[in-house]
Amino acid sequence: MMIRFILIVVLAVAVLSFPSSRSCAQVVLNEIMADPARDWSPTDGNNEYHSMQDEWVEIVNAGLSPVDITGWRLRDAVSDSSWRYEFAGVIQPGHLLVVYGNESYDWEDQSGHPRQGLSLNNSGDTVTLVEGDLSTVADQVIYSSAEVLDDRSYGRLPDGGPDWVVYDHLNPLDPPATDLPPTPGAPNVASPVEPVNWSSIKALFR
Repeated sequence: MMIRFILIVVLAVAVLSFPSSRSCAQVVLNEIMADPARDWSPTDGNNEYHSMQDEWVEIVNAGLSPVDITGWRLRDAVSDSSWRYEFAGVIQPGHLLVVYGNESYDWEDQSGHPRQGLSLNNSGDTVTLVEGDLSTVADQVIYSSAEVLDDRSYGRLPDGGPDWVVYDHLNPLDPPATDLPPTPGAPNVASPVEPVNWSSIKALFR
């Protein structure tokens, strides 16, 4: 009887001391641009604004271990199976991954789904990140129209945190919400950061 009790205690300590990789790895939606008003996508190769191709959704691995997200998908509604994009590969801890509307188009073409891009409604929508079994919801966010007007993104602050804010530096709310710029593929920070371009970098070395 005593041996059985000791074994139970040892197993309990082992479980508490070594949490599962699922509890350490948390891949979540991180930032959304539903109503672009400029050319956001660096992957479309056209340097032109397109209301659908320049939409984007960013995810982040806010956990402590790498996660294989092969087969994970995005959809833009709560209860349907309107798949918009499928991920492949491993996302490392702290890493950000952005999906642009034109990449969604390409995936839909290749997989035989209706070609609608990310299809993020400007009047408000629900974005869902679904795991590879296509039934387990990894994360979901609902946004309203005011949160995603022209060039306003809606995202977590900080990355992977519980709070969602409006990044409204390019189109300020009245009164301004955060005065933070949208940051696809870059960390969400708590203070405004001046945008840096290649010309300004070169000017430092003149």
